[in-house]
Amino acid sequence: MSLRLFDCVVIAIGATLAVFVVIGHRSSPLTAAGLGLVILVATWLAVVDFREHRLPNRIVGPLAAAVTGGLALAALSTGDIRRGLVAVLAGAGLSGFLLLLSIFGDLGMGDVKFGYPIGAVLGWFGWNAILVALLVTTVGGALVGVALLVSGKGATYRLSYGPYMALGLAAGLLYAG
Repeated sequence: MSLRLFDCVVIAIGATLAVFVVIGHRSSPLTAAGLGLVILVATWLAVVDFREHRLPNRIVGPLAAAVTGGLALAALSTGDIRRGLVAVLAGAGLSGFLLLLSIFGDLGMGDVKFGYPIGAVLGWFGWNAILVALLVTTVGGALVGVALLVSGKGATYRLSYGPYMALGLAAGLLYAG
């Protein structure tokens, strides 16, 4: 698998965002490291989605399991079980919302599954982090969609939504930090 210039740019942006997220959450080194890894995996998914128009289960599944395990450990270590449950419910809620968009729109099932770890991670930090992520995801995808329509490619181009979801995740975590 050869890396193209675009892939390298996305990876560089993702790595930079991961560093900023780690710095923003440095008061808890273990949390910071975990969030940095989540951003790096989300970046990997963004590259794959842009190239292949799919978010593979072999990546999304382990990410979701790791996020769930990390949230369980965080909830137990802080004694804040309620916060952990809210985070998991936020992930399930975001995934359910994306499922509705998939049924009534043109969102892929990979995006639906990717919604769980995004919503769960951001749910740990509260609803404002989720709202920031949704705003950045929606505006980012919409701007590119409008640009495609203006260029005349909008009717034939399949827009990968995973990169905008990853960007929204990073924005939500930066906000939370």
